[in-house]
Amino acid sequence: MPIKEQSTQQNVPFEIIPISKAELAPISDRFGFDWMQEIRNEVFGLQTKPYNQIIGLISLIDYSTELRIEIALLECSKENIGKTKQYEGVAGCLIAFACRLSFQRGYFGFVSLVPKTQLIAHYIHAYSFSQYGRQLAIESEVANHLIEKYLDNEEGI
Repeated sequence: MPIKEQSTQQNVPFEIIPISKAELAPISDRFGFDWMQEIRNEVFGLQTKPYNQIIGLISLIDYSTELRIEIALLECSKENIGKTKQYEGVAGCLIAFACRLSFQRGYFGFVSLVPKTQLIAHYIHAYSFSQYGRQLAIESEVANHLIEKYLDNEEGI
C-alpha cells in the first residue's frame, strides 16, 4: 500500500530519508512535537516525490544489545492527521521502515514502542503490535507483513 492522496485516490511516490538537525528547523512548524529534542536519535522523514515535502517523521533508538529498534516518536504532519488528512498510509510506511531497518541490522524485525494510552488499541488493530506491559512490539512475520504491505511496491522507496 503506497502513500495515497486522499483527494484523488492516486498513489504518490515517496522516499524515506535521514533528517539532520539543520533540516528539522524549517519543517518543525508543520509538526506538533518538538523534534529538536529527538536529534540525539536517528530521525527519518517520509517525503513525497517530486515535491520533496516531508509529511511524516520517525525517531528511532537502536538497542543493539537487545536486538531491537524502539520507535521513540512517530508523527504525521499537521495536514495528515484526522479525517481531512491529505495522504493515507504515512504512519504505516514509517513503521514498516523501522521493521526493515531492524532486519538489516540483524534484529529479526524486532521493533518496539511505548504508546500513549489512547493509541494502544490503534497500534494493535492497525499494525498487529502485541502488548508486553506498557510496551508494544512486533517482530519477524508481522514485521515482514508490514514491509510487504507498505514498502514492497513500485511506488515506495
